[in-house]
Amino acid sequence: MDNEPIISVKNIFILAFITVISFIFISILLRNDSVERIFFVDIASLVIDLLVILTLFYAAKRSASQGRRVQIAWIIMTVAFIVYVMGDISWAIMEIGFHQNPFPSVADVFYLIFYPIIAISIYYLTRFSFTRTEKLKIFIDMGIIIITLGLIFWTFLIIPTLNNQENLFAAIVSVIYIVGDFLLLFVLLRLLYSKFDDNYGPIFLLGMGILVLICTDTIFAFQTLQESYITGGLLDTGWILSFILIGLAAYLQASREKFDFQRFFQIRIWLQRSNLTSYLPLIWVLIAFTLLIWASDNFTDPNLEFIELGVGFIIVLVIIRQVITLNENKILITAAEKEINDRKIAENAARESEIYYRTIFENTGTAIILIEEDMTISRVNSEAERIIGFSKEEIEGKKKWTEFVVKEDLKRLKGYYVLRNDPLAHPTEYETKVRDKSGNIKDLLVTIVSIPGTQKQLASILDITKRKMTDNKIKSSLKEKNTLLREIHHRVKNNMQIISSLLNLQKNYVEDKEAVNVLNESQNRVKSMAMIHEKLYMSDDLAHINFVDYIQSLVINLFYSYNVEETRIKPILEIENVSLNMETAVPCGLIISELVSNTLKYAFPNERKGEIYVSLKTVDDKYEIIIRDNGVGLPEDIDFNNLETLGLLLINNLTEQIDGELTINRSPGTEFKIKFKELEYKERI
Repeated sequence: MDNEPIISVKNIFILAFITVISFIFISILLRNDSVERIFFVDIASLVIDLLVILTLFYAAKRSASQGRRVQIAWIIMTVAFIVYVMGDISWAIMEIGFHQNPFPSVADVFYLIFYPIIAISIYYLTRFSFTRTEKLKIFIDMGIIIITLGLIFWTFLIIPTLNNQENLFAAIVSVIYIVGDFLLLFVLLRLLYSKFDDNYGPIFLLGMGILVLICTDTIFAFQTLQESYITGGLLDTGWILSFILIGLAAYLQASREKFDFQRFFQIRIWLQRSNLTSYLPLIWVLIAFTLLIWASDNFTDPNLEFIELGVGFIIVLVIIRQVITLNENKILITAAEKEINDRKIAENAARESEIYYRTIFENTGTAIILIEEDMTISRVNSEAERIIGFSKEEIEGKKKWTEFVVKEDLKRLKGYYVLRNDPLAHPTEYETKVRDKSGNIKDLLVTIVSIPGTQKQLASILDITKRKMTDNKIKSSLKEKNTLLREIHHRVKNNMQIISSLLNLQKNYVEDKEAVNVLNESQNRVKSMAMIHEKLYMSDDLAHINFVDYIQSLVINLFYSYNVEETRIKPILEIENVSLNMETAVPCGLIISELVSNTLKYAFPNERKGEIYVSLKTVDDKYEIIIRDNGVGLPEDIDFNNLETLGLLLINNLTEQIDGELTINRSPGTEFKIKFKELEYKERI
């Protein structure tokens, strides 16, 4: 990044002001000594010109960041002032060194070359981006102004200069200077009509410098015509001022600092509002007519005809300009009529939309409130009035929603409000309690959304007080039923334990071994069913039993009942996390109890060691029970189609009860495989 200038813009303006004042003051002091005055003016002009060249070069270097076109414009301007300095050097040599009148001389060659070069730089600097019609209007306006000024210069400078036959060459050079000023006037007008960004301080100073230069050249031409020009006089201050203004423009261009042209901005805004530029052609037409009236009394016919021709051409341009303006006005009127029509349509649509909105707002069946950013309620419908108990006049713009929420919910709802702009963290629906005008507590279901592009929220509120009361009654009733059901399971389990205890006591009074076995088997069957009721009583789900815990407890109890050590017969359990309903659990429990009991009694005689495998898992859409052992196996003479033993008959009947499929594999050992589906609950009559 380039370094900032050493001197601030404010200080450079102060130095420029001091320089101009000092120049004027010294010129006045030396007014009686022509030699010293001429020497001072020529040397001071050279020094100021060189400083301006350095500033222009600096501006050109620093303008690279603003685009190639801008940088080239300032480079061309630097070249123009280098040419001008060569003219000042020639002028000083002739005036100081040779004591000759430097006008006309070789210095004028450099001065005259300066005009087209500086005009090219300014032309290159401007950005003339307008529509085709706008360009035509601007060129017509510029043409009217230039022709009018041309007539003025022709009348008061060019004709008197050409009529001066004493020094024809000097007269021609003076006319060329006037042409150069016209060229600068053209680019100055283009500069006036051009578009610039916010940093148009350099352009403003540059335009002021060119304007001062044109005015100074005009006065110089007039004084030369009157032979009243004094070298080193106060008129030279005009050239010094114009160059200093251009130098200030270059310094401001090079600086990153923005100078505050506040007064100029206000004038510019006033000009834009007043549309003064559109009246400039008419003003210049008035000036041209005034000139024509004056010339008709003071000029001969040829000169008068030339002025009349110029004024006539100006009138033609004004007529063309007015035709374009009338056409634009017609287009604007048509556009305005269309805009008015569109606005009426939009207003009607908005009015209809407002009617629809109010109808929907009032008749949604729920209470709706509009909440402002500061939590104030700005609008409510009639349902909201009914729920809260306050009228619209009492609520809208006067109360906040926090005034209605009960104390217990207020902190939670304020937390939701803080998170209202975070859709992931802010719930769109929640329940709360409010207190109405009469002090009654009401349960509400609130659905809330943020209105896009605003900090407002729209809340839809449903009074669920009656529903909550009904829900509470249902929950209370359900709790009572669950308690009753637990009590039933508990009592069934206790009754079965009593039966089991009675069977156990009965065994003590029976000596027949077969009878003892029958009582023992019956006791195990009762325990398997009692265990189901115990699990249900202890479970949170009173309709389903988890078979992982149930089978583990059942197998352990059977091992204990038959006094079998796990070191002799090893139980292997593979139970998935399966829960079955009451209809399916009781038959399955009895099946497992019967099969494990038979295995423990008959599969491993004479203290034989082995394993028993119990599995319950899901296969496709069914459940599968597998009970397998590596014992002696079933006798070959058992016919499953004609069973006589109670245990196997019970297994077969229970399998049919659960609509299962029983498969028996006799080798090695014995394997029972039962596939079934969970039974659906059947209503008891």
